[in-house]
Amino acid sequence: MPGRNLIAGGALMMLAACATTSSPHPLTGSEWQLAAIDTSGSTTTLTPALQARHMLTFGDEGALALQLDCNRGRASWTAGKPRNGAGAISIGPIASTRALCPEPSFGNQMATALSEAQTYVLTMDRRELVIETGTLRFTFTAAE
Repeated sequence: MPGRNLIAGGALMMLAACATTSSPHPLTGSEWQLAAIDTSGSTTTLTPALQARHMLTFGDEGALALQLDCNRGRASWTAGKPRNGAGAISIGPIASTRALCPEPSFGNQMATALSEAQTYVLTMDRRELVIETGTLRFTFTAAE
């Protein structure tokens, strides 16, 4: 009879593990380069060199690492699971170093505006991420 208890206990543990395991958010573990910023009908497209200096990395447990040109930042993030590729997102507050970066630089704009993020759109192929605030739209491409 001890063998039956061991089997039953193992089966219960497996069921409990299945019940509590959820799939990670699609942004978890992803890294993105800033490709463009849209504001009031005007679009600024970043060169590949500038893209590599403006990045987001979505980590586990709501940790966000930011490359803000010559500065680095950290923040928390939460996001709803995407429905048809779109969802709500919250970022911040963002803590960062404050070195003066050479122009053109979009690090300060990212640090300020992303803490006001409201929605995101993730393309089906997960190659593009758009984060919108009340006034700005940031387009990111997947980092290679």
